[in-house]
Amino acid sequence: MSPAATNDLFRQAWGNFPSGVSVVTFYRDDGTVHGLTANSVCSVSMNPMLILVCVDHGARSFPMLEKSERFVMNFLAEGQAAESDFFARSDTGEAPPFSFRKSGSGYPILEGCVAYMDCSVFEMHEAGDHTIFLGKVDEIEVSSKEPLVYCSGRYPQIVRP
Repeated sequence: MSPAATNDLFRQAWGNFPSGVSVVTFYRDDGTVHGLTANSVCSVSMNPMLILVCVDHGARSFPMLEKSERFVMNFLAEGQAAESDFFARSDTGEAPPFSFRKSGSGYPILEGCVAYMDCSVFEMHEAGDHTIFLGKVDEIEVSSKEPLVYCSGRYPQIVRP
């Protein structure tokens, strides 16, 4: 007999799947930088260039992102675990203690990342207890840094052959 699908097993299975780490940044209504750590991200389309991020309806960031017309997807680099941990906290109301610069559209880019994509919100789709935000990519920058990886509650280092 096959094991039943449970929330605990679902989390355990996905927790054992290594993924890159991104921080989605945007502005609060008062103009301060806000963000959330997300690993439920992927590319969707080349024409037009679309990406997605899935955000839990219970996340403090959800209503702010839902009202935003833009966001920046920042792919974190090795050494940016503090940034990942900070933006993963649901209780953070403080200003981020990190350096930012602005994209061409004026949105916050987290300094030191592997890459960023500045996006306009293209569509939103409710999916269970999350909303899928589709972003149309308007600006991209890529560096040669190593990515930050997350797996089993840790940030393992990539070892190249």
